[in-house]
Amino acid sequence: MTILPNNDYMKDRLDDQIEYFDKSAIKNQQKYKSLKSLSIICNILTTMTIAVTFTVPDNYKVYLGLLALVLSTTVLATYQWEEFHNFGAKWEKFRLVAEQLRSEKYLYLNNAGKYSNEDFENNRLILVNTVEEIIKGTDISYFSLIVEPGQRIEKRMKYLSREK
Repeated sequence: MTILPNNDYMKDRLDDQIEYFDKSAIKNQQKYKSLKSLSIICNILTTMTIAVTFTVPDNYKVYLGLLALVLSTTVLATYQWEEFHNFGAKWEKFRLVAEQLRSEKYLYLNNAGKYSNEDFENNRLILVNTVEEIIKGTDISYFSLIVEPGQRIEKRMKYLSREK
């Protein structure tokens, strides 16, 4: 098994994973906030449309009723879309993993916490094991929720093939 030098591990694996989880967190945060914003706006407009319906002549009531129907359907659709894709949960989990990885990196670079002993090689192995455990995760539902199978498996296989 070939062991990557520390700088290569940091650059090719750890920094790459931090970047991946950061970008994924940001992407899911944007989608979550967009859907939630649209839902809130449509919800408010639905209520206003229904209230206005009582004050307009009868020939406009049908149009306002249809508008209220479209707006309320949009609220339901955004809720269901978010529920199906779990953007909020993905955002939270990706952010958590990114911050855990970043924390391990800075503990290691500053010889702090579990990396405070003088044995450089042991510290490096602790870092690699810790990082890989964070990436791997401990919960199957975590993977079913956030992992994009093709992309994640390819990167992991590429790294593992370099170890042999």
